[in-house]
Amino acid sequence: MRDFVIRNKRKLFVLFLFIVIFILMVYSLYFTDLFVVKEVKVSGGTKISRDDVIRLTGLKGGERLFRIDLKELKKRIESHPYVEEAFLARRPPSVLEIVIKEREGLAILVLDNKGYLVDRKGVILGSILPQDYLFYPLIEIKDDTWKDNFFKFLSWLKDNKRYLPVYENYSKITLERDKIILQTKTQLKIYFPLGVVEDMARLYQNLDKIMVYLYETNMIEKVELIRLDYPQGKALIKFRG
Repeated sequence: MRDFVIRNKRKLFVLFLFIVIFILMVYSLYFTDLFVVKEVKVSGGTKISRDDVIRLTGLKGGERLFRIDLKELKKRIESHPYVEEAFLARRPPSVLEIVIKEREGLAILVLDNKGYLVDRKGVILGSILPQDYLFYPLIEIKDDTWKDNFFKFLSWLKDNKRYLPVYENYSKITLERDKIILQTKTQLKIYFPLGVVEDMARLYQNLDKIMVYLYETNMIEKVELIRLDYPQGKALIKFRG
């Protein structure tokens, strides 16, 4: 009986100690200056400044680290057109860390005779600068039925530089109802059929073989048009007159 009472007392003492520690922890986290934010670390941004990021968070200073709603801050930061994703983390006792993943320009979208820089998902990042024409092709969307696949394909094309013509060689790319028209800086036009991205990637590899052959035979400068919107396995090559 005595052992039973002693065991119960020990359990009650442990429980009481746990409650006290828990209360002290909660009090320290939420009601003292121990975990007040003293530094906000921002990294990953080049187009958006640290001050802009902090301004987007709405933090005024003096906030307690563990009372900050990270989901809400993330939502605010990602509202900026240049921010694709934001990663936030608490670094006790007093640091809030924010890592920015910025949207990367893919092309210049032509709308109402004006150019806008867009990213890999077609999100408009803003007006273009004069030098952007040196780095990005123009794109024109005449029918947006295949818009999502169109941007996925262009993103694949930009990342796969081993296939000819490489992405940087294009001056203009047009999305029509049933095809993509790719125009190189040397005025070579390529008619490309629409489909799922995997099929378009395989077809582009076939185009690469045609281009390699034309380069090896010194005929590339004589070609005006390559049409791949033919039955599978076939292509039409038109030479300059």
